[in-house]
Amino acid sequence: MADTPLNRSIAKRKAGEIECDLHSGHYDPTLAKYKPKPVREALTTVHLFERFIESRQTQVSPQAIESRYRPILSNLKRFKSNIEDESQARAFVDLLRSRQSALIANQNLSLLKTFGAWAVAEEHWSSNHFESIERLKVSHAPKPKRLPFTREETRKLLDAARLHPRWHSYHDFYMVLLYLGVRPSEAIGLRWRHINWQRQTITICESLGRTRQAKSTKNGKARVIDLHPDLLAMFQGRFSNDKPQDALIFTTATGKVIDDHCFSQRTWKDLCKAAGIPHQVPYAARHSLGSHLLENGASIPQVVEILGNNPETTARHYAHAINRPQMPGF
Repeated sequence: MADTPLNRSIAKRKAGEIECDLHSGHYDPTLAKYKPKPVREALTTVHLFERFIESRQTQVSPQAIESRYRPILSNLKRFKSNIEDESQARAFVDLLRSRQSALIANQNLSLLKTFGAWAVAEEHWSSNHFESIERLKVSHAPKPKRLPFTREETRKLLDAARLHPRWHSYHDFYMVLLYLGVRPSEAIGLRWRHINWQRQTITICESLGRTRQAKSTKNGKARVIDLHPDLLAMFQGRFSNDKPQDALIFTTATGKVIDDHCFSQRTWKDLCKAAGIPHQVPYAARHSLGSHLLENGASIPQVVEILGNNPETTARHYAHAINRPQMPGF
């Protein structure tokens, strides 16, 4: 500390503070109380959010980190401005809202408010810049029910897949969706060890979504499904003894994990168009199997066992009449 009039004045005030504490009994023998407070490092919003993610690693799943936290981090990097007040926070939220549905934007706002509260608690911010931003109103108009594919439409889908010039390698994957009624992420996660060749069954116990991290099924329960002869023959045709038991059954043409989003938005759409049927999401294959099982006389508990839903969900979503009754005249 240089010997200057200003520094002498500061030292005199500090000496007076120590003398006062000595007389009042509040003296700190460690001298920590009298040392200058360290200046907290000024971090950019991007760096702050990276630290926020680190702090959440033990509190949320890796899937949540990849699917919810990292997309916001990517948007913060694109924003190219530090968020230092509410107006900048609103500008960032407006940017997200211009690219996202109201539902997703509200979910991200909740996460940003949690981030702001963390920044305040860690003394990086003096106030939560996101706290007063209101959520968007979300329309809760009822969604139209997904219609199951008829048997004829199912055959058209499989024929279109087999003959498609670009997506023919996905034919067997389509077949699994339609024959087993599994969720797309469950079909992506199928491995050779899940097939019992002797009993001619397959175990659905794992899913592989866009985070590329294997996890259990949606309800956390495994289920064993009998293989239709057509499906068994398909699996036997794909299998060879040199394939590792832990290898994925289905991959892209280049051997990568299938991306369920790209599959839904590109491959499946092209398939429906080639088959000449109205576009529906891949989940329609699941609805179709459930509805056809019920129509063929399967009980709701049996369908629950195959699809892995609870009875209420099965009755509500899959009990669509394939052959609708003729309305009477009077």
